[in-house]
This record gives sequence, structure tokens and C-alpha cells, in this order.
Amino acid sequence: MKPVIKQKVALFTPVGFLDGENASDIISPFDIDYLMSVKPEGAFISLKKVIFFNKKGITVLIESLIRVRAKCGTIVGFCDYDLKKYNMVLDMFPESLNFSLFDTAEIATLFVGTDFKNVKDKKIIVYVDKSEQKNQLAMELYERGFLPTIAKDENDFLEKRKDAEFIIENSYLGKIDKTPIVFIKDNVIVYTLKGFVDSDIAKKFDMIYHNNSLRVGFKLFLFDSDDVSSINIHGVNFISKLSIAGAEYGVLIVISGLNDRNITKKLTNDLEDAGVLIYSSMKELFEDGQIIKEAYESSSVVKKSSGITKKLISILPTIIESSVKTIEVLSGYNAQKKLIKVQELDLKEARSLLSVSIGFYGDINCILILIFERSIAKEACKILLEEDCSEDDVVEALGEFTHIIGGKISQQLLKRGIKIDITMPRTFDLVKDVLLSQKNSRGAQVDLNIDGRELTLFLTR
Repeated sequence: MKPVIKQKVALFTPVGFLDGENASDIISPFDIDYLMSVKPEGAFISLKKVIFFNKKGITVLIESLIRVRAKCGTIVGFCDYDLKKYNMVLDMFPESLNFSLFDTAEIATLFVGTDFKNVKDKKIIVYVDKSEQKNQLAMELYERGFLPTIAKDENDFLEKRKDAEFIIENSYLGKIDKTPIVFIKDNVIVYTLKGFVDSDIAKKFDMIYHNNSLRVGFKLFLFDSDDVSSINIHGVNFISKLSIAGAEYGVLIVISGLNDRNITKKLTNDLEDAGVLIYSSMKELFEDGQIIKEAYESSSVVKKSSGITKKLISILPTIIESSVKTIEVLSGYNAQKKLIKVQELDLKEARSLLSVSIGFYGDINCILILIFERSIAKEACKILLEEDCSEDDVVEALGEFTHIIGGKISQQLLKRGIKIDITMPRTFDLVKDVLLSQKNSRGAQVDLNIDGRELTLFLTR
């Protein structure tokens, strides 16, 4: 089925049933070759005329489109569905989606393609249950020139939707690259464990991601075991080894949610002997602010001196453009470059700064650090913040903002054939902490001026 391509968006419109037997007829190898030749910005399957579909059919189709994405950086997914179909797709992939979902084909063109007519006049309201998705959807629209309204809650949404031209309610921006099932809270990386934890944890655990999180500067890792039915000696041994290995670098491993129904007393003792901290619940850990404070204030092994390679210098323009463009659009100010120099990170501690680092790994391994004056950080993240936000809210929003920037850099590099994954962002409240994390490291430092205030980018290995 040859797709219809308009404004650099390819659309397949199958009819009737969509299962494992006929999915290969909807997107054939010839269609894939065609898409790779025209390199659309987006490629979607419309579910408008589909009566029935199952997971096998969805999987076959999306795997075909992912081949195009891997080659061209194309955004792929499904569109034109009702709430029932939307929930069916989410239920089929409960862990996470590696493709996107858009309420309609018309809404998909707000996010991809080249139709930029009257962008500031379009009345768009965004409201989805997950705040992370809501923020990402809105920020993507902002960067493309739109001025969406973000509904704060369901009542706000119901009040404002009647005046909207476009209602984005059941959409999802899928991950371009594989990302571990983790989230971050108060600079703690949280891994979620489920079911029976045995030797499979070693096979499924993304050790590369974990090690890169260490490089970025994370010091506290939590294994949330609330949904664990049982953990055996193999699972315990794996977590114990992580703890022992991390101790050399001042890293703490914590586990929560264990009880006498899912672990034996002996295995609990084995975890404690390996230095694993045990809390009854995740809530108990985060109420214990002292342990989090001590983890980041304790002495740590400074990483060995490293330089910046020609390969990193070659991608620096892409990183600068992706970062600065997003900051400019959301802050409303233009950025002027003052300095680009290869050196150790050089900052004046007296300034009121917020810093955040994010790691990239895969075809290229590097760390990007963004250092903002606090007022610019707040203005750049204003789309993610309430009017009466606290300082902690700004710090949390800055981490989320940087994670989205990392995703944009990943997209742009993929178009150049460079495939990378990204870590969660690590935020720093104090200048001395970010300087310590990069002691003896040389990198490309880019100093910029935004409305008379300073912003620094530092790219290093």
C-alpha cells in the first residue's frame, strides 16, 4: 500500500482488519524502500478505517516503520483513533511506547512536516494525564512556533476546550531510542522491579545506561520493589554486586518495598552485608532527606582526566543549535555566542547558577552540561511551571527541560546516521558541585549571552 505523502508526512490508511497475517501487505518492503528514498519527517498509520487490530499486527507495522526511522530519523506511529483504540494500544505496550500516537492526522502535522501557516493563530489546548507527556507535547509545539495552552487540570481543560481549534488529549510522543524503565526524583535514579526477580535481571538490566548515569554524577540509585512478588538469590547477588562496585565511587544502592512475603531473612542480610540500604517504602526514603544529602555531599572519586575528540567537535554545532534554539523559543530571547574554547570548565562561583548534566552514549559517548543563571532557567522552563512555583520546582523543571533537549539532540544526530541513547539529567544547585564533577576534564566550553545574562554549554567525554 503506497502511502500518501503531503508536507513531508507519509500516511498509510488500511481498511478493515489489521493482524499479523495481513500487516506485511499494508507496508511492503517496496514501501519501506520508497520511504527511505523520500525521507519523510513523519510516517503514520491511520486507524480511522480499521475495524479490528491486535498486538501482532501493530507490532509488525511499527517494526517496519522503525526501520525507516533508524535510517532517516523519521517520526513514526499511529493516528486517527477513538479513545477505545487509543487505550487498546497503550494496554498492548504497558511498559513504554517506542512510537508516537496522535489523535488525528491533522494533529500529527502540528508536530511533524512543513505546514507552518499561521502557526501563532492556531488555538491549541494540551491536556493528557501524564504530566511528562503533557509537557513534552507542549514544548514540541512551542519549538515549532505554536502558542498552545496547557490545561492545569481536568476542570481547566473542560473550561478551555470549547474555544480551541485543536484539542490534544489522547496523544503520546514515543521514545526514539530505547530507554530503560526508570524515572528520577530528587536526583535519585529509580529502577522499577516487577514480578519475580531472578537471574533475568542481569540480562535485562542496561548496565551501559547505569554506568553512564554514574559518569553524569548520580550517586543514589533506588530499586523500587513494591510490585515484586519474590526475589531469589540471583536477583540479590546482582543488586549486591552493583552496590559493592559502586561503593568505590561513593555510590549508594537502595532497595524499597521488600517484606517477609517476597524475600527471606537470609537474603535481606546478604543485601545489608553488601552495603545495600533497605527502606520499607519509596516514601520512607524520600522523607529521609539526610541520606540523600549525605550521598551528594560525601567525598567521591574524581574521574580521570579526559580530553575532547575531533568526533565530539564535529557534533558540537548540532548540540549547540538544538540546545540554543529550544532555549530561545521558550525564553523569548535571542542567544549571542561570546566564546567557544577547548578548556577545563571555567565558572565564577559567585554567580547565582543552576546546572544540569546529561550523558549520551552509543555511537558517541559524551556529557553535556548546561549552566544557567537562575532567572534564565526559570524563564526557559516557564511552560513547565506554575506561577507560584518554588525553587525546587524550577530545579525539577530544568531537569525535565534538559531531558527533552537531549531527545532533540538525539533526533538530529540520528538524521546524520549517529545513534545515541541518553541518561536521565543530573541537576546541581551549587557551582562547586558541578565543577567538582568535571575536575581535570577538558571539553568544549561555549559561553552565550541571553538578554544580558550568561548561559554556558560544556561538552566533554
